[in-house]
Formats: sequence, C-alpha cells, structure tokens
Amino acid sequence: MRFSLNQATVLNAVRGGGLLSVVNSVLAPGYGVYYASGASVGTKPFSPTSFVVIEVGGEASITTAPIERGGYTSFNKVQRPAELHITFTVEGWTGFSGGLTNLTNLTLTSRSDVLATLETMRTTAEVYDIETPDKTYSSYDLTKYDYRIRSDGGPTLLTVTAVFQDVQDVAEVTVSSETSQADTTNNQITQGASAKTELVTSSTSGSTLSDVKKAISGVQRSASELVGNIADKVSSAVEDVTKPLGEVTVSATQKLDAAVKQLARRLT
Repeated sequence: MRFSLNQATVLNAVRGGGLLSVVNSVLAPGYGVYYASGASVGTKPFSPTSFVVIEVGGEASITTAPIERGGYTSFNKVQRPAELHITFTVEGWTGFSGGLTNLTNLTLTSRSDVLATLETMRTTAEVYDIETPDKTYSSYDLTKYDYRIRSDGGPTLLTVTAVFQDVQDVAEVTVSSETSQADTTNNQITQGASAKTELVTSSTSGSTLSDVKKAISGVQRSASELVGNIADKVSSAVEDVTKPLGEVTVSATQKLDAAVKQLARRLT
C-alpha cells in the first residue's frame, strides 16, 4: 500500500463530494521497481505515472531419455529463469519535448529521463526488486524494453513495456527415474563447479633471483674463457706464421748460394 499524490485525481474526487472516493484516490496498491543492491538499495530508478499490466511467467524443462521396449523416463528437471513483463505509462508536459516534466502530477521525472534510465538498466548488470500487492519478486534484471506513443492516448503519454528476468544463483536438480537405485542428487553438491581448470605450462617455468644470478655468473665465466681461448689461438697463429717466414728466408738464401756455386763451376 502506498500514498498517491496525483493532484488531478484528488481534485476530481473532492469535487465528487464522496469521502470514499477521496480515500480511494489517495490510497493505491503498492507497485514499484527498486534497486536490490549497491549504494542505491531501496530506492526507485524511476517512478512511472501508472502501472498498466504486470505479467509473471515461470518455466522448467524436463529432460527425457529412451529406455528398454521403446519407453522413456524423465531423469532431470532444469528450472529456467522466470520473467516479468511490466507495462507502465509516463505522462509528459507536452508532445513537442520529452524533457519537460508534467508538473500537474507533482513529479520531476520526464519521459526522456525514464528512457535514459531504462537504457542504463539494460546495458549494465544490476538486480532489482519488483513490488506488487501479491508478492515482491527479488533479484531481477532488465533484459529488454520497448516504448510507444499511441494516438488514442495522446502525444504526451509514453507507454513502456519492460521485461525483467530472474537472476538465479543456484540450480536445483531432481532425479525421478524409476530405474535409478541411487539417492536423489544433493543440492549442496550441485552448487560446486563440475570442472576445475588449472594453468599448466609444460616446458617453461618462472625465473627466480637465484636463477638470474647463476645465469649472470655463467655468462661472465663463459666470456672469460672465450677471451683466454681467443688469446691462445692468436698467439699460436702468430707463431705459426712467424716460423714459416723464417724457414722461407733461410731456404731462399741456401738456394741462391747453391745457384752461385753452380754457375761458378760452369764458368771455370
């Protein structure tokens, strides 16, 4: 139950002169959409002029499997998220601009404000409580909306249909097969994950500070050994080059001496 401060309705009831009509105009059934979490919990994202239709639907799926002699048995039942279809109206000041609020209804919410709020609700993950006189539906999120302006309702009246879907936290599984000898599935077990994923790297592992120090020491040792080997090889190469040069010089002198002696013998 809530109080309605619709000025036009109250004035019409007063003009009618009936006490019961005045009470009925002030008291109205409780309908509303409220934030269910966060800093704004308990507040309304928008306040429509009136709620027209609220449709509630629930659905479940029963899985069947073939058995012997062409029969079938039901062994699993999956609950599907319930949906609420809410149709409400938002009345503006004029049909030429949706940003002007209808002050005659004592409201500061315009048609443009409601549409912007609905778009934010559709594109963000948030849960809401839907209040009705019969039941309050908890943890629902907006999945779809559409709006229209009808000629018979006037260009200032915006009619919106919003679809809210139940956000399920736990799925209940029931085994009802007559051929099954095991107990029904425990709901506490079904809450756990059915698979566990672990990050495994087969050929590589993370480096530690000790590994880095060993690598630097190995590089320094390898560089020192490399410099020593290069120096030894250069020294050996110089000796190898120097030795043949000396041998070539001696051999040429000996050959020249032998040639001179042979020429002298021929001339004499």
